[in-house]
Amino acid sequence: MSGVPGKRREGALSENFAGLHGAGGWPTVAGMNDVMIETTDLHRSYTIGRKSIEVLHGIDLCIRRGERVFLCGPSGAGKTTLLYTLAGLEHPERGSVKIDGVDLYGMRRKEQAGFRNARIGYVFQNYHLLPELTALENVAVPGAIAGRDSTELALKALERVGLSDRTDHLPAELSGGEQQRVAIARAIVNEPKVLFADEPTGNLDSKNSAEIMKILMDLATEHGVTLVVVTHDQNLAKVGGRTLIIRDGSIHAAE
Repeated sequence: MSGVPGKRREGALSENFAGLHGAGGWPTVAGMNDVMIETTDLHRSYTIGRKSIEVLHGIDLCIRRGERVFLCGPSGAGKTTLLYTLAGLEHPERGSVKIDGVDLYGMRRKEQAGFRNARIGYVFQNYHLLPELTALENVAVPGAIAGRDSTELALKALERVGLSDRTDHLPAELSGGEQQRVAIARAIVNEPKVLFADEPTGNLDSKNSAEIMKILMDLATEHGVTLVVVTHDQNLAKVGGRTLIIRDGSIHAAE
């Protein structure tokens, strides 16, 4: 199997994701300032049977450019819901989210998709790699979504996470730690301003967990990426610059 996606595969990916093109056209970004992520009065609830459960209760949050923030809290506290909402993956019922001065939910869906693709990276706990694509092809997907060949950028991203020798391997041929590295490479291939990671070490052993956290922290330090990580492990969160606790739908500074 070739380690570099051919023109046919790249073209097919571009066609499949053509509806999500939109690397431009979003509102003009506000002047450079120290704030990268800002939320105001953020609300989100779910209905289970006849009962409505409010997961996010008027959250106001400010994260500085280049900051490394860890979100902790008990299971079901709303950590992942908050992360999804910050990343533009789940619409709040009320409130706003601004990324680099841009109102994330003030854009049309196509504009928002283009904005997310260009400026936001997201690492899922369960990797979410496409099983029929090689590591390199998986990492090249965000470029295909934007309508361009990002093979060279994908190669560089895999090199940054230490997988330059695994480019032509399918996900099933990779260990859990290697799959998570591929997921990180995919998230950073477009050199995003913000990187969100949802329990990135949740499925890994202690050795792989330490390696994944080092990769994430190095990326944040060396490239000035704003990093927001969800974890249930407060000891792990100590490597970050700031730890926030989500409890009863509200957010609190760690004691």
